Amino acid sequence: MKKLFTLLCIISITFSYSQLDEGQKIHFDFIKVEKENIEEYEAFMTDYIGKVAETAVKKGKLENWIFRKVAANSMHNSGFTHMVLWVAPDQSIPWSDVWEETYPNLSKESREWIGSKGAVLSNKLYTAYTTYVTGFSHAGEDVVNYIATYNLIKAENGKLSDYIEFEKNMKTTLEKHAPKLKGWHALTRNGSVARAQGAWDFMTIDNFANAQDANQLWWTDIPQKIRQNNSKKYGNVSELRTIRHRVLTRLIYDAKNGKYQN
Repeated sequence: MKKLFTLLCIISITFSYSQLDEGQKIHFDFIKVEKENIEEYEAFMTDYIGKVAETAVKKGKLENWIFRKVAANSMHNSGFTHMVLWVAPDQSIPWSDVWEETYPNLSKESREWIGSKGAVLSNKLYTAYTTYVTGFSHAGEDVVNYIATYNLIKAENGKLSDYIEFEKNMKTTLEKHAPKLKGWHALTRNGSVARAQGAWDFMTIDNFANAQDANQLWWTDIPQKIRQNNSKKYGNVSELRTIRHRVLTRLIYDAKNGKYQN
């Protein structure tokens, strides 16, 4: 069980881009893999760990499990190459049951090999525990967008509550008037983060149909009058927060749909 728990900490969990509920807990792992190990690491995650995640989703242990690769040229990149996300795990369902159903005839030696392989190939920089605040999706049910930009944000001192309210209020504008956005989500980071990695306390996720849309100034599609009215009503967002990291990611695997095929 100890080795099983260690392995689960190595991989992390996911996040379905169909609508989530306010208050759901989502965990994010930020992982660094050396260039020479990337191909083997991605095969390991999809061929071995992904199968366990699929079983976990079927059994109701997880909502979904998503494995993403970070674009090397992402702005403000903090050095992580991959992200793995878990969504709302059900603690009443033991992981041992999930593993037994996935690999019923797996030997002790083989299970130990799986448990150590991920740690050899990768370095988990840190795990962030978050709570879902608000969001929307224009994709079909259980569809996970291929392209997603993750914005790791630090609210100005004493202004986190104000910033959360700003994002909640902006949801309607983004949903109605930002056509390039196929989905958008906002989450708060749990616990004290003053000394945490990157010192960010809020996250937004922008979903797109393709990388071209993600690399454009998509927010300029919002009519100028609406942007001006929002600025008058809610103030200047630059006075509320700083974006610490912004990374463009591509989907490799999600447990509801399997390996992504370009």
